[in-house]
Amino acid sequence: MMPMSSPWWFDELPEYMPETEYHELSEQISRTIEIVHGHVIKCESPSPQHNLIARRLSIALESARSPAGPCLRVETDVDIVLGRVPTFTFRRPDVVVYKCLDDPTRKPTAQETLLVVEVTSPTTIKEDLVDKKAQYAAAGIPLYLVVVLDEAYEIVEIREFHLDAATAAYRLYEVHRSALDLEEPVHLRLPIAGLVTP
Repeated sequence: MMPMSSPWWFDELPEYMPETEYHELSEQISRTIEIVHGHVIKCESPSPQHNLIARRLSIALESARSPAGPCLRVETDVDIVLGRVPTFTFRRPDVVVYKCLDDPTRKPTAQETLLVVEVTSPTTIKEDLVDKKAQYAAAGIPLYLVVVLDEAYEIVEIREFHLDAATAAYRLYEVHRSALDLEEPVHLRLPIAGLVTP
């Protein structure tokens, strides 16, 4: 959650913000929010365990990229614009795999994104499995992983969803409990215990 002594500007953020105003924000402010259909969503600061899992998963995905394959980037905490019409929407997944861009300062669009990952917490699981799942699917992102944590912030499972292009909805493809096995966008076999072992 946000620290008890939030900066003065945090409580003064508007409820609604167009894209032009968002781009005028400092990075210090913009990294604390997401915007969904123009509405400002204030984001919680993640737990250290959450950050550990996201970081290790991003490192594993980055290491699994093939030198002979297409150029891919793996990032944590980067904005993805999901839509501009009828209103601006962007999310900041915990891990993103996307096609390399000519401009390294530009953030990827949903059309350039191949995989997004959300690491749940007890307070975000509904949003990750319902709201974000629907938004990422509607934006056409092919793969969605949800790392499900229990109340003790231990990994219960990783749910792998694949996009059904005909319905613009995700279908549950596999539930990983001991190891994460991926074929796309990289070939990866990762023991899940390795994401949390000190």
